[in-house]
Amino acid sequence: MSAARSGRTHDNIAARRDHVLAHLRAAGLQAMADLGLRALDNDVLDLVAVTGFHASHTHKLTPGEKTANRALAA
Repeated sequence: MSAARSGRTHDNIAARRDHVLAHLRAAGLQAMADLGLRALDNDVLDLVAVTGFHASHTHKLTPGEKTANRALAA
């Protein structure tokens, strides 16, 4: 269990400090997360934090990526 953090601490920072991904991997679990945690888990071979897809001005979302984002949002 971790100590309480101030409300201004970003979820991504808190997850890194508390080693949330390591705890999930050790337990054999996965988690669905919002786009705020997109850069938290970059291990594509052992993905633990499943996030949506992000569009930019150079990368438009494909219909499949849009569908995946809607499924994660439901």
